[in-house]
Amino acid sequence: VLALHEYLDRFAERFEAKATLVKLRYFAGFTTAEAAAALDITPRTAERHWAFARAWLLREMQKSCP
Repeated sequence: VLALHEYLDRFAERFEAKATLVKLRYFAGFTTAEAAAALDITPRTAERHWAFARAWLLREMQKSCP
């Protein structure tokens, strides 16, 4: 969890709105629709941001593991 937090901080430096979505989904337990409403974006945009964030975070974590 600590490593995820570190990666999420790096992600937020470049993609603040997408990082907020991740925090709402992962830490606050929001659904995609709830997070979209909170961020005033469409659910489809939230889904795209979520997919991008997951891929980015996974790639970064894989870089750290041999």
